Amino acid sequence: MNTMPFKCPECGKSFSSKRALRIHETESHIKIKRAPTGVPGMDEILFGGIPESSLVLLAGTCGTGKTTFGFQFLLEGAKRGEPGVYISLEEEPERLVRDARRIGLDIKCYVDDGTIQVIRPELYRYDSLVNEIETSIHRTKAKRLVIDSITILGSYFRDPFELRRNILDMNRLLKRLNVTTLAVSEIEEGSEKLSRFGVEEFSVDGVIILYYIKHGNTFIRAVSVRKMRSSNHSMKIHPIVIRDGGIEVFPSEEVFADI
Repeated sequence: MNTMPFKCPECGKSFSSKRALRIHETESHIKIKRAPTGVPGMDEILFGGIPESSLVLLAGTCGTGKTTFGFQFLLEGAKRGEPGVYISLEEEPERLVRDARRIGLDIKCYVDDGTIQVIRPELYRYDSLVNEIETSIHRTKAKRLVIDSITILGSYFRDPFELRRNILDMNRLLKRLNVTTLAVSEIEEGSEKLSRFGVEEFSVDGVIILYYIKHGNTFIRAVSVRKMRSSNHSMKIHPIVIRDGGIEVFPSEEVFADI
C-alpha cells in the first residue's frame, strides 16, 4: 500500500496515509461551500471556514471574546455583500455597536446602510422570538446570523431535553432559510461542560470553544474546534489575542501541552 503523505490543499499540511484518505474523501470529492469567519487565522484551523448553513455553538466563559468573534463574522460577510443580523438577547444594540468600534470593528457604516442589523427583541415568549428571527432574516435577506446568547433560551424551558428539541427545530428552520449562524453560549467559570445546560452541543452542527486559561500568574486566551459536521478541522488548542481590530488566531502554534 502506498504510504506517501497527503498534503491538504487548504491548510498546506501533510498527513499520514490513513488521515489523508479521510480528508481526500470529504474535502476533495465533496466540495463544501464555506463562510469565512473574518477572524485572522481561524479559517486555517477550520480548513477554509464554517460550512454554509451550519448552526455553530460559540462557547466560552466571560471575557473570552465571544461577542467580538460574532461581530467579526458579520463584518466579514458585509464586506462580501452578505447581509447579517445580530440578535442580542441582553445588551442594547447601540452599546454593542459602540463597543465594537472601540476595539477597531467599525460596523456602524454597515449598520447605517442596513447590511448589518443589530436587534434586541422582546423576550416574552419563545415562539415570538423565533418569529422575530425569521422575520429579520427575510427582511434583510441575511446570509449570516449571530444569536447572543442562546443561553437565554434556557429560561423558556424547565426541561433541558425540551431545550434540546427546540434548538434542533431552530436549526432546521435556519437551514431552510440558508443562513450560517453562530449561537453564543455562556459557560460558567470552572465548568467542564461545553455549554450552560449540557445539551446545546448535541443540537448544533459545530462547536467552537473559546478559553481563558490561567497559567502561572497570567491568563492565556485560546480557541479550539470541538466538532464541525461535514468538515475536517484542527484538533489542537490554539492561542489567540484580542487587540485593535478584534481576535487573531495563531494556527501554527499550540497552547502549552501541560494545561
